[in-house]
Amino acid sequence: MNCNRILVHYAEVALKGRNRRDFESRLKRNIKIRLQSEGLDWEVHRGRDRITVHPRDPNAAALERALEAVGETAGVATFAPAVFFPRDALYAGGDGPDVDAIESAALAQAAEPAKGRSFAVRVNRADKGFPLTSEAFARRLGARIIETTSWQHVDLRRPDRAIHVDIYPEGVYVYHDRRRGPGGLPVFSGGHVLSLLSGGMDSPVAAWMMAKRGCRVDFLHMTATHLRPEDAGNNLVARIAAHLSRFTLRSRLLLVPYTHFDLALTGQDSQGYDMILFRRFMTRLAEHVAANLHASALVSGDSLGQVASQTLANMVSTSQAGTVPILRPLVGLDKHEIIERARDIGTFDMGTEQYKDCCALLSRNPQTKSRHTRLEALETRLFPDYDGLIESSLADALMLTFETGRLTGVEPALSSLSDAG
Repeated sequence: MNCNRILVHYAEVALKGRNRRDFESRLKRNIKIRLQSEGLDWEVHRGRDRITVHPRDPNAAALERALEAVGETAGVATFAPAVFFPRDALYAGGDGPDVDAIESAALAQAAEPAKGRSFAVRVNRADKGFPLTSEAFARRLGARIIETTSWQHVDLRRPDRAIHVDIYPEGVYVYHDRRRGPGGLPVFSGGHVLSLLSGGMDSPVAAWMMAKRGCRVDFLHMTATHLRPEDAGNNLVARIAAHLSRFTLRSRLLLVPYTHFDLALTGQDSQGYDMILFRRFMTRLAEHVAANLHASALVSGDSLGQVASQTLANMVSTSQAGTVPILRPLVGLDKHEIIERARDIGTFDMGTEQYKDCCALLSRNPQTKSRHTRLEALETRLFPDYDGLIESSLADALMLTFETGRLTGVEPALSSLSDAG
């Protein structure tokens, strides 16, 4: 197929009212950013209800890279490589549009090898000046496909192949390889969050879901050891953050050692509250970081009842440790659903790697029920200098910057935190 356009449709963006143009412009810019990250300086144009990418002499490899980039862009509902006929060329003869050219393109796409026996033709006539109605043109094309190809059965409900013909004022698009994007809203259109990231399966999915809702997403991870700047990029969570930045476009990751907290707790009777005390500490530290990054909420990969620290009582106690809202997009999902989503976004394999993170703090008999007031009293006894504990932890932290899948910077967190945002 001689593709000369990538046709992008959005769904939720189209529901926006007065701000719709802003959302469309943001989506257009984000697609451009992703294409440029693949070395493709292709034009991107915004139309009504659609965005089009204009390939520049694409080879098959470049086109597939572009399709992958578009398919990872939040806000994209569907996209397809298409053959485009400009209006001027279609009407060059002066006697109406060159319907035969459109028909030839549809037949060529129907003739491409495919599994299955049934097909459908779907015509969308947005340009009411086109002389044939949608139904009449679809019937004409369907009849010609049956005459000239191996397709013999029309199934309008669940066809094995659907040939699309979209007729717009600027011209006609013909395509069949329509793919699903992530949907949602474009990144940078829905506020700023700080996502608590681990080396497991859940939190990367939670971060991705917030990016899909249009949020700018930065990350915070508590490491088991101090990391040297030259080694930080090889850390498992850094690799997960790099991958997620293909969706978030631009993110920062703070790697904060939890050794100071661990040492403060060593030799003390935590009464089985090790993990919930740690999660409250991480919440307060993250709240401090979020204020410096100008993030409005924290994001957690909690799924209700999945582990001891994620009972409803312990979630409440964790939230009460701070004042910044904690968003939990996975709270109603089970493990199977989370794993399937991790496979879809490409973080599953990394989530199965052996990695020592804060779960190493787990008691043999962790408490499944906790109360904020009791934990506060316990914290006062165990950590007399709580603010100092946070400050010493951040003093050893690193900030990594990622752009569209690539690590672009590593620096001490404190030297950049006050200037970030």
